[in-house]
Amino acid sequence: MKKIKITITSILIFILFLAINTTCFGADKIYRGSKSEVDATYIDEGYITVRYLNVTDKKLKVIIQKDSEKYTYDLNNRGEVDTFPLQMGNGKYKISIFENISSNKYGVKQTVNVDVKLNDENSPFLVKNQLVNFSDTSETVKKAQELTEGKTDDIEKIGVIYDYIISNIVYDTEKAKNVQSGYLPKIDEILKNNKGICYDYASVMASMLRSQSIPTKLVTGYSSKLSVYHAWNEVYTDETGWIALNEININGNDWNLMDSTVASSGKQSGNPKVMEYTNKLINKEYYTKQFEY
Repeated sequence: MKKIKITITSILIFILFLAINTTCFGADKIYRGSKSEVDATYIDEGYITVRYLNVTDKKLKVIIQKDSEKYTYDLNNRGEVDTFPLQMGNGKYKISIFENISSNKYGVKQTVNVDVKLNDENSPFLVKNQLVNFSDTSETVKKAQELTEGKTDDIEKIGVIYDYIISNIVYDTEKAKNVQSGYLPKIDEILKNNKGICYDYASVMASMLRSQSIPTKLVTGYSSKLSVYHAWNEVYTDETGWIALNEININGNDWNLMDSTVASSGKQSGNPKVMEYTNKLINKEYYTKQFEY
């Protein structure tokens, strides 16, 4: 009898563990757990949305993993939806939501496994996400529409948007000194204030170009010519030929590196020698990519 009670207790504990750490599958690929919800309705378009079901003062994390590659994000604790990209190509993804327990320790609250088959390999770089957060009503998107009015060629659109950003947004040195971990760009504020850090430049650039259906990556990593962690863009177009954007060549058949932060300091100086120097810094051989969004 004692053994039976122990066995029943063990089963109940196991069931409780499953209830907390796994999810229920609902309609339209919505996975609802006891603490959080993952909406995988649009995985073929390259993204998921996640929300914590209740407001909490605890820190939350989302880890998205495919094979040995993984991305770690902060999840807002206000019960609002966050959008995350599925940028590691087709295949099986594991999505885990964590809640802070103490110090730097986190406990898993939900795990979801999904099989991703993208409509197009560039799909994740055409839609919004937590780091490239735009909508049809964004002032940044409206500005992109204004800049590209009457232009049908993607290379032309890239050119006018890139030139606008490097001509009008100045580097915010003070913000760079005080930026906190987990910072997320607010593109309309950046555009309104005409200043920002590298992360801001890259987010505005990606938002504007994606709104024009031009695949654009926000990339983070390092440049051997800079002493800080850095962000820049890669832009894709299937048009043929080359185009020079402030002395930076863009190959129409491949992903191409564009560093609007570095380019802006040269363009806004108005000094040909400074422009020449900064343009030389924007060379793929100096850059080491760590993540792309």
